Amino acid sequence: MKMDKADKMLIEAIDEALSILGNNAKMMVYYFLESECGLKKEDIPSNLKGFHDGLHLLFGIGANIIEKHIYSCIQNKIGVRIRIEPEQDFVEILSKLKSFT
Repeated sequence: MKMDKADKMLIEAIDEALSILGNNAKMMVYYFLESECGLKKEDIPSNLKGFHDGLHLLFGIGANIIEKHIYSCIQNKIGVRIRIEPEQDFVEILSKLKSFT
């Protein structure tokens, strides 16, 4: 499956955000997502809900902090800041951000 520019940028932002955990922990997150959730790294852009669910399964409420860091990383990459409303969910926010790429 060929990734477009927006998908590549999203993967890079997720990679950057997960790097705050350290490289080994980041690799373990990807391993968990693939082994426990059936979600490969390259499939994340097309299955944001599965990624969100996997993060919450692994980190519980702590996943919210990681998701906010992902928003920040992608906004820095695309050079756009959007207002994130409390009622917006992870998939809506990332879809909106991807539309700016």
